[in-house]
Amino acid sequence: MIKLDKPMFEQCDVLDECLSNMKNGSRKTNILSSKETIIEKSEEYDELASKGKLYQVAEHSEVEGGATCADMKALYEQKFVPKGEKGRKYYDKLMLLVPNERCPYCGQRIVKTLDHYLPKSLYPTYTITPNNLVPACSECNKSKLADSTNSFEEQVIHPYYDDFSEEVWISAKVIEEDPVTFNFFVSCPETWERKKFERAKNHFRDFELNSVYKSHSSEEYIACENRIKKIFAVGGKTAAIEFLEENIEDKLCIRKNTWQAAMYQALIDSAWYWDKYILTKV
Repeated sequence: MIKLDKPMFEQCDVLDECLSNMKNGSRKTNILSSKETIIEKSEEYDELASKGKLYQVAEHSEVEGGATCADMKALYEQKFVPKGEKGRKYYDKLMLLVPNERCPYCGQRIVKTLDHYLPKSLYPTYTITPNNLVPACSECNKSKLADSTNSFEEQVIHPYYDDFSEEVWISAKVIEEDPVTFNFFVSCPETWERKKFERAKNHFRDFELNSVYKSHSSEEYIACENRIKKIFAVGGKTAAIEFLEENIEDKLCIRKNTWQAAMYQALIDSAWYWDKYILTKV
């Protein structure tokens, strides 16, 4: 949803830093035996991700060369994440890739953790691959289940590789009841291929974004309804729509796809809102 710049770290450097003071001899030996594979596969990851083909990576329980899933998990949890460890500087740099601390998956909540785009439990080779580590909010990290995917469409949007920002595709519709609420969904721009549309819908579903945006939009609408009523009373529907369009323009300065802009557009497009609802409130 929010496009991020790819991390500019070398896999070899990240691995060497994490291993530099690792004391568990057998675990360190296992990972060192897999070092060449991890570096090679990180390059392959970049190539596949650039083509939207990470679904082609096969699940595996250990890294070629000797490192187990438990070895890689320990490397991440003990040498990459903790403050004071040498790998932590990469963790911190990854967290700084996000503008305004907004989660790139939902575009709403604050980033608090790193998500393994390919889950480390199923793809241990990429446990500390920088391009596989995405800053995310805790809720999106939990919502994104540790499942594999079998097609382009099933993959959630990858913030480092996928650009879904060129067209408006987050839409909303007014639920015709008092108080006013909204449903959010994915609309298909004319320039999109069907499989891109399906992928956006799957992303929206997997992260339960309708529920996320719906809860926030109720509060947002309450905050502006009084202003809409005052403008409508003085200048009618035309003036009120101009106010909403100004709000949309402000949101577009942030990015093309926000639930706020979709909400305001839904109000503009709703005949029920203007012909039945707002008239009873003025």
